[in-house]
Amino acid sequence: MGDRAYVEIVCREEDEPLFEALGFMEEFRRGLPASVVTLVDAEAPDGNSSELQALAENGIVFRGWHDAGGAYDGACFASVGGKYHEVPRLNHSDLPCIEVHVDGTIDADQLLAACGYLKASERAGEMLGFPAGIEPEGEAP
Repeated sequence: MGDRAYVEIVCREEDEPLFEALGFMEEFRRGLPASVVTLVDAEAPDGNSSELQALAENGIVFRGWHDAGGAYDGACFASVGGKYHEVPRLNHSDLPCIEVHVDGTIDADQLLAACGYLKASERAGEMLGFPAGIEPEGEAP
């Protein structure tokens, strides 16, 4: 049977059948841009990570998160441009978390991955019709 976790995604309505085939069900549409839906799988095997990566490689745009399972931490993820970005997340947060070593330094690879994820999530959100939330570089007040 394998490890199971709660997974929530936001995707285009036209892609909903692809996610339903994996076991996702519609959660809600209210407050979302037109033609966008939130789907959940309350017991996704291994967080459906492999299946979501395959959809990403096929150019399906989505973003979301999954809870921790018995053998892995919770994560937030985004798919855009045929690439899948996944990084660890804290419970009850859509933001990535970055490991701090005992000497007080941060894990540089995790920082780079988090930056890549945030950019991918922002781009996926724009493609799904959400307003931009990250200011372009060099345009901050």
